Amino acid sequence: MDWDDFKFFSAVVRSGTVRAAAKALGVHPSTVTRRLEHLETRLGVKLFNRRGQGLALTAAGESAAAGLQRIERDIAGIERNLQRSGDELAGPVRAAVPDFLLLGGLADALDGFFNAYDDIQIEWLGGGPAAASFDVALELTASPALDLIGREAGAVGFSLYGRRSLLARPGSALKWIEAAGLAGDKASDAAIARLKSRHLDGAPTAARCPDLTHLLPLLRAGVGVAALPCWVGDADAGLERLPGAGVEPVPLWLLRAPESRGIRRVRVFVDHVQAALRDNAARLGGG
Repeated sequence: MDWDDFKFFSAVVRSGTVRAAAKALGVHPSTVTRRLEHLETRLGVKLFNRRGQGLALTAAGESAAAGLQRIERDIAGIERNLQRSGDELAGPVRAAVPDFLLLGGLADALDGFFNAYDDIQIEWLGGGPAAASFDVALELTASPALDLIGREAGAVGFSLYGRRSLLARPGSALKWIEAAGLAGDKASDAAIARLKSRHLDGAPTAARCPDLTHLLPLLRAGVGVAALPCWVGDADAGLERLPGAGVEPVPLWLLRAPESRGIRRVRVFVDHVQAALRDNAARLGGG
C-alpha cells in the first residue's frame, strides 16, 4: 500500500483545491493531480468530482477522508505517547527510605542506576511512607498499608551492637541505649524488644536518642549497647555484635504510590532498588 498517495489526498481534502494542496506540500500542482489520478485508478473508485477550479468529494471520497482522519488521530496519539514515555526517563522520583538503608550503603548499591539515568533526580525522603508524599517507599513492616502497591523485598536482620572493649565486660556491666526513631513499626519494635529481653533484661538505660545519627556516635564511644540493623552494624568498623545475640528478622516491603503506576522513571528506579536488595540479601538479613 502506497501511503504517499493518501498524503496527497488528505492535503487536498484539507486545502480544498489542488493548488492550495500543492503549496502546502511544496510540490507542483501537476504532481498533486497526477497522484490523485493514480490513487483513483489503483482503487478503482472516483474520490472527487471536478467542478471548475475546485473539487468535491464523492461518497467514496467522504468515507476515505473520514477513515484517514481517524488514522491521523491515532498516529498523533502514538507519537504523543512515545514522546511522553521518553520524557518520563527524566524528572524527579520521590523515595521514602529509612535512614539506616542509606547509611548502610544502599546508594552505593544503586551506582548502576545513577550512571545510566543522568536525567532522573531522586528526592530522598527520610522516615518511610509516613514521612511525606512519595513515589517509592521502603518500609519495615509486617502489614503495609492496603492502598499501596508493593511486594515483600526481603528481610532486615536486627542484632545487638557495641564497642569491642565494652562487650568484653561482664554482662551485668552493660547498659542500654534506646533510639526512639530507629524502627517505628510494630514488627521492628517487637524484634528489638525480644533482643533486649533475652540479653539485656534489667540493664539500666544509659542514654536515649532520636535516631541513628545520634545513636552511632554513642555506641562508638562505648556508652552502651543498642539494637541495630545488621546492614549498619556489620558495616561499622568500630562496632561488634554482642556474642550470642543472634538475629531477629523484620520484613522489608518495597512500596509504590498508586498514582505512580505507569510512570517509567519510577518503574526503572524500582527495578534497580529491587535488584540491589536482592544482590545484598545476605548482608541485609545479617547472615
